[in-house]
Amino acid sequence: LSPPRHSRLRRSNQVLDLLTSDRLQRFTQCLYIHTRMAGVACHYRMVEGVEKPAPRDNEVQEAPRKKTEKDRLPTVNDEIQGDDRKYRLKQVLGDGGYGIVFLSDDGDKQVAVKTEKYSKSMLHIEVGVLKAANAAKAKHFCELIDYGSNKPDYVYVVMTLLFKDLHKLRSEMPDRRFGISTSLRLSMQALKAVEELHKIGYLSRDIKPGNFAPGQKCYKQSKIIFLYDFGLARKYMDKNGNVIPPRKDIGWRGTTRYGSLTAHQRQDLGRKDDLESWFYMSVEMTRGTLPWRLVTDRAAVQAAKVAARGAGRVQFLFETPKQFDQILNMVDSYTFESEPEYGKIYKILDEVREEKGIRMNEHWDWEDEASHSTNTVTSYSDRELRAKKD
Repeated sequence: LSPPRHSRLRRSNQVLDLLTSDRLQRFTQCLYIHTRMAGVACHYRMVEGVEKPAPRDNEVQEAPRKKTEKDRLPTVNDEIQGDDRKYRLKQVLGDGGYGIVFLSDDGDKQVAVKTEKYSKSMLHIEVGVLKAANAAKAKHFCELIDYGSNKPDYVYVVMTLLFKDLHKLRSEMPDRRFGISTSLRLSMQALKAVEELHKIGYLSRDIKPGNFAPGQKCYKQSKIIFLYDFGLARKYMDKNGNVIPPRKDIGWRGTTRYGSLTAHQRQDLGRKDDLESWFYMSVEMTRGTLPWRLVTDRAAVQAAKVAARGAGRVQFLFETPKQFDQILNMVDSYTFESEPEYGKIYKILDEVREEKGIRMNEHWDWEDEASHSTNTVTSYSDRELRAKKD
């Protein structure tokens, strides 16, 4: 090899002098200096004044240590060990940012297995709600079959498998609306579900069509509408059965389209706010739309909801039963502490049903021709998880 040029040799010596100086030894940052001598690349790394040459070709480098992975969700064909049995995950029913819902089996019955990332999960709230609902024998809630965690990766809940949610079912209808028979009976059952939730001491704070679904026909639950997904639920009563006083200056809770006026004002939510959200979804299921459906700005949606109590009221309630005007007045009259008059509202809806000659056991609009209806639907729900907010 030919000797290096004198200028490069002087520069290399100057660099070495700098690397060993007292002044530079105090630095903790890494400095890379590349220079070629005799056609060979030499790398100097100075960490707290210590120079370290690059490894030779025949030296084995130690792989950098990886941070401990966590929040790894299971995948199809994985098995989750429950209390008494394993649940093999057969297919994905729905997914979101923090979790996945899988199809699995519990003996001869198909079930839904809801999983969420361990560090992000709110499934402990869902478990609390379902435990209380099952203990109260609430009709409109899934059965809590199993639950647990696989630290530090995910939390899981095994529950009743439902059909498609009402948002998806309505979107598949002509004109994105249900007929009066289906929409009225859905509203009546959804109201019963909200009442059951409140009676066990919880608020939903996210009442919307996407959180309601009929049961599976094969389990003779297709006529029952279930309320599910309680990621934003909160207890509103203390252990003595008293309403917990409202908090101040809380953040947004719920979904913009169905959120109450109180939610828009960033105030604490009560039972009346679940009823207001229920009323919005009832109007939407009947009419096929809401005046603010295409509005994305939250403040503009709030303004539209205020207008629906005044000049825009006729448009808001267009093509809905005239009794809806009375129900809106009732909902707006409630305060944070009020116990809604569920029975009175239900009776008004039942009067509409009788006026229209609607039978409670009629087929839903989405049921297939074999059930004397028009639409064929698939077998499983396509729900999103919680973290799901408009």
